[in-house]
Amino acid sequence: MRCGKPRFRMRLGQKFSVKGLLGPDVSSDDFIDGSIVIFRLAPQDYHRFHVPVSGTIEEFVDIPGCLYTVNPIAVNSKYCNVFTENKRTVCMISTKEFGKVAFVAIGATMVGSITFVKKEGDHVKKGDELGYFSFGGSTVICIFEKDKIEIDGDLLGNSARSLETLVCVGMRLGNARSSP
Repeated sequence: MRCGKPRFRMRLGQKFSVKGLLGPDVSSDDFIDGSIVIFRLAPQDYHRFHVPVSGTIEEFVDIPGCLYTVNPIAVNSKYCNVFTENKRTVCMISTKEFGKVAFVAIGATMVGSITFVKKEGDHVKKGDELGYFSFGGSTVICIFEKDKIEIDGDLLGNSARSLETLVCVGMRLGNARSSP
C-alpha cells in the first residue's frame, strides 16, 4: 500500500509498567488490563502527531526524564526502559466511545522538544493535529481502558511475530467495543 505522510511504525506487545509510563501524577487505575498501542517514529518520518479519538482534552502532565534512543535495539534492551525513563508528556482525553484514553508523547535522542498545539478543555476530533516533536526519532503510545477497543487482527498478528507495521494517520487500527 502506498502511504503518504504522516506515517508511523506501529508495534504492540512491549513490556513495561503502565504506572511507570504515566508517572506518579496520573492515575493508572483506569488502564489496568487495558490495550496499549505503540507508534515509533524514525528520524526520517513525519514528526507531527494527531488525535487518535474524538473527545475532550482533560489534562497534560509533563514527566521529566532522559533522552535515550527509541530504536528497536534500545527499546528491547534489558538495561533500561526508554518508555518509562525518557522525558514524556501524558495527554488525557475523555471520549464517549472509548472512555479515557492516555496519549503519551515520548522524547528521544535529539528530541528534547514535545509541543502540543491543543490545550486543556479543547474538544478535539479524530485526526486533528495534536502536536509535534522537533528533529529526531520518537514514540507515541496510546493506552485504552480495558474492553474499550478491539485492535485489528492483522496488527495483533504482526505484533505476535515482533513485526512493526507501517501505518498512516487515518488508517483503521481497531474499533470501539460496544458497552456490555
